[in-house]
Amino acid sequence: MKIAYFIDNLRGDGTQRALTQLVQGLARRGHSQKVLCLNDSYDEVIVDKLRNTPAEVQVVGKRALKSGYGFIWTRSWLKREKFDAVVTMLFAADVIGRLLAKWTGVPRIISSVRARNVHYSWLQLRLVRGTMNAADAVIFNSPHSRTFAIDNEGVRPDRVFVIPNGVEVAKYAEPVRQRFLRDKLGLPSGGCLLGSVGRLTRQKGIDILLHALSLINNPEFNLVIFGTGEDEAALRSLTTKLGLEPRVHFVGYRRDLSTLLGALDLYVHPARFEGMPNAVLEAMAAACPIVATAVDGNLELIEDGKHGWLVPPEDSRALATVIGAALSDVNEARRRGTAAQHRVAQHFSLDGMITAWEKVLLGKEM
Repeated sequence: MKIAYFIDNLRGDGTQRALTQLVQGLARRGHSQKVLCLNDSYDEVIVDKLRNTPAEVQVVGKRALKSGYGFIWTRSWLKREKFDAVVTMLFAADVIGRLLAKWTGVPRIISSVRARNVHYSWLQLRLVRGTMNAADAVIFNSPHSRTFAIDNEGVRPDRVFVIPNGVEVAKYAEPVRQRFLRDKLGLPSGGCLLGSVGRLTRQKGIDILLHALSLINNPEFNLVIFGTGEDEAALRSLTTKLGLEPRVHFVGYRRDLSTLLGALDLYVHPARFEGMPNAVLEAMAAACPIVATAVDGNLELIEDGKHGWLVPPEDSRALATVIGAALSDVNEARRRGTAAQHRVAQHFSLDGMITAWEKVLLGKEM
């Protein structure tokens, strides 16, 4: 099967990692694939991974799209390549990809909705609704995103498929020792070590976590924030304002998380909304104890009291209380971390995700 993927950018975020996993898995099954990146924002390592799969990667760029040349080139590319299916991911790719794939007669068009898009403007929702009917199938990674998309984005219920994200647990089975992690990142040698992973945007709720930490009486902890994003400067400023600067460490985007997560004492995911977060899946695969907000895909992954702790979103005081409880009972934290690892191994395998996607691409689930 010949597949084209439209995506807004190829930065190192969760959607892009899921795309890379999918392309790699389908390549092993003999499918021919090409990726079209609309924006000229991309991570060279991700592009190299895709090209080594092998999959062709084309970058259109903002300037080409604004001039109109990018649309003409992409339409010509679709007609020339004669793809069997087009997959779209993220806002611009959904709108542009669905329109151009429909106009060029691509037999099968699939859109992937990665979260409740509550941050979309009125205009964005109108554009999404106006093109949604072109999609033959819409894949969600969490059923909690489905109702919002049906009500607000024009998704037809009979075209909905839910395919959870997957993770390869074996990659997370041998983490580094915590002492090595502290030395590697230049962290203090004592106290509990907390971590959080994600793009530094309002969605991920790092500001809520910082407020929660300011309420914890025990000063013997350090928080490592993995990721970059447009809110980084504001979050650094908030860290200073709350007097947390000596204990909060922004370490940027890391490619070695599979060996680092298992060295943490606690992983915290304070997101305001989510799809199915890869970061939580990866922390579970590493058997790292987890505190997360009770939203969307987090509810699919974690049963409170069994695989971790769940707290209400937007509630820094509740988050502070639960973080304190998790850090005070090491044995219980380890028990929940181990249970979480068993859960993802049994129910969220990468191979299972790829098989489910392949069926929808081939139309075997229609």
